[in-house]
Formats: sequence, C-alpha cells, structure tokens
Amino acid sequence: MPKFKYRAVDGSGRLLKGTSLAANASEMEKKLREAGLTLIDSRKVIEGIAFDKWFPGKIKPRIIIEFYYRLSQTLELGLPILSALEENERIIPSKPMKRIVGDVKISVEAGNMMYEAMGRFPRVFQKLDMGIIRMGEQSGTLPKSLKSLAEFMEWREDIRSTIKRATIYPSFIILSIAAVIGMWVGYVLPRMAGLLKEMGVELPALTRTVLSVSLFFQEYWLYILTGIGLAVIFFLMLRKTKSGIIFLQQYMLKIPIVGHVATNIAMARLSQNFATMYAAGVTLHNIFEILADNVLGNRYLEGRLEAAYVEIQRGRSIASGFEAAGGFPPLLLGAVRNGETTGTLDVSFARLGNYYNNEVKRSVQTMVNMIEPLSILFLGGVFGLIALSILLPLYDVMSQFK
Repeated sequence: MPKFKYRAVDGSGRLLKGTSLAANASEMEKKLREAGLTLIDSRKVIEGIAFDKWFPGKIKPRIIIEFYYRLSQTLELGLPILSALEENERIIPSKPMKRIVGDVKISVEAGNMMYEAMGRFPRVFQKLDMGIIRMGEQSGTLPKSLKSLAEFMEWREDIRSTIKRATIYPSFIILSIAAVIGMWVGYVLPRMAGLLKEMGVELPALTRTVLSVSLFFQEYWLYILTGIGLAVIFFLMLRKTKSGIIFLQQYMLKIPIVGHVATNIAMARLSQNFATMYAAGVTLHNIFEILADNVLGNRYLEGRLEAAYVEIQRGRSIASGFEAAGGFPPLLLGAVRNGETTGTLDVSFARLGNYYNNEVKRSVQTMVNMIEPLSILFLGGVFGLIALSILLPLYDVMSQFK
C-alpha cells in the first residue's frame, strides 16, 4: 500500500503534518476529509524495494492463528469486515502483524477483496490460506472458513511441536557421545598408551585397535571433514533438483519407522487440507493444485497426487484416481471410496485426518521410546569399549607388579 506525506489544516486552522497509507491520493484525501481535515498538499513516499511485503518481520504462526480465530468470531457477531479488521488491528500484540492488518484494512476499504489484500504478503499468508479465504468470501461463509483455517493451522503447529520435541533427546545423545569419544579417544588414550609403551607394557589387541582408530582420525581429520563437507554439498545440490528431491523423499518413505512417520504426516496433511477446502467449497482443481504445491511435505507423494488428478480428469472417481496413481495406503483409499458413495467426502477426509494425526503422535512417541534404550545401549557399548581399552593394559601392569 503506498504511503503519502501530507499537510492539512483542521477546523481551527491549525497546520498538521503526517503520513497515511492509502490506495491513491484521492483515497487519502477522502480519509482526511472524513477525519475533519482539509488537505493542502501531499506527496507519495518512495520506499525503494517493497521490503515490508517480503520481509514483514518475525511473525509467529500462533499470532496468525489467533488473528484468524478473532476475525472469525468478530464476523460471526455481525460486524462489518472493516470494523472486524480494525478491532483486530487494535488488539494484536505483534507490531509487524499490526502493520499488515492495517494495510489489509486500507486495501479492503479501497474496494479490494480481502484475499487480494492479504495476497500482497506471501511470506505471511500462504497459498493455502488464500484459497480457503477466497472461497469463503465468494460463498459467503468467510467466518466458517477462517475458523476451519485456524483449527487446521493449530493442528499443524501441534504436529510440528511434537516432532521438534521428539528430536531434542536424540540430538543431545549424539552430541554427548561425539564429545566423549573425541575426548577419550583423541586425548586420554594416546597419552596413556605412550606412557605404557615407555614402561615396556605390551598393549592388548583391543587397545591397539582403538589407538589405531584414534591415530587415523588425528592424521586424516582434514580429509575426513572435507569428505563430509563434499557429501553434504552433494546432498544439498541433489535436493535442489526436482528428480533428486523426489528420489530422496521416495527413499525416505522406505526407511523403517522414519518412513512410517513421514507417510503418516503426509497423509494427515492431505486429509486435513482436503477436508478443510472441500467443506469451504473449493473446486477439486484448486484443491489438487494447492495440495501438490509443497503442502504434503513430500515431493514424491505430491507427484502421485498430480498423477491421481490426471486420472480423475479422465473420468475416474477420486478413490480410483488415488489407486491408479499408487503410493497411497489402502485405509485412505477405502475411506475415500466410502465418502464418495455416501456423499460425505469431507467427513471421511476429516476422520482420516484425525486418525493420521493420532498415528503421527503415536509413531513419534514409539520412535522416541525406541531411541532412548538404543542410545543408552550404544553409549554404554562405546564407554565399555573405551574403558576396556584402558583397563586391560593397566591390569597387565598390575599383574607385573605382583
């Protein structure tokens, strides 16, 4: 939204200066007149690159969820959309979000649809949001659409928090193991081995093996780090290509436990999104177009979704299209077929979303429960190996003393 600097006078003739957001100069003059001011002159402020549009500041997803909930509630109470936006602008705690809502309000006041005004901030409002809000405006069910969108975003944040919590403990264990191994094998053992050699003690085979590994890492650490760096670069470059990311994410689905969790997450997103958009009146074409645009989080399954829609366009049912494309679990196919037969497709997808949501939480918890004992066993094995490599030669020394 353009910004204008202006000079105006009030009813008492006092000169006032300020800035105002407006679609154009006429709109700004109208706003000042409604405020009881008479415009003297104005000029448009040139701000260079539209920085606020693409980098509006840090806005947490919970702020956007709360905005959708409050906007839905105020609209359900019968407030006009401009009054609802103004009320939300006043109580939003985030300053970047407050500026964005104010910009959206001015754009709507200038005659634009709300989804058009919100679409100017693609870094804040995603394509899925725009599709649901657009259909809500066009069908006259905007409050319901906003509430459904807020509930979906809240579900998505809960899943993200669950996965994030699940990765904290394994990450801590891996870092701890790496630090301990680095200290004992890289510093303690070589010095103790040197002392024992000076004493004429023959090192056991286990100690020599561990010491050889330590010396290898000390001598070739630069080459090892270079190799790891090149592997990471290759992996990142492979992810940048369409065929590469599809190959990697298809392979990830085959990994035990991890693949099961990834599949459940993708199916939960598919079901929740489909149910929300279908209930809001979004067309099948737009639903599949939005879902295939990085919504599932797995490019391979999104490709299968595109293939399914091609089959649907050829005259197949939705369930048959999913089945012909492949890659979708039988449970989803059966539920979709039942929903098409009974005319309750949105209800079937909503139930699938709840099921897969619970499966994601259960699978993540199962994975965490498996990681904890495995990591303890691994950590104990590593410590035991290092301890034996140190204690065995010490035992030989004590035997010689006896």
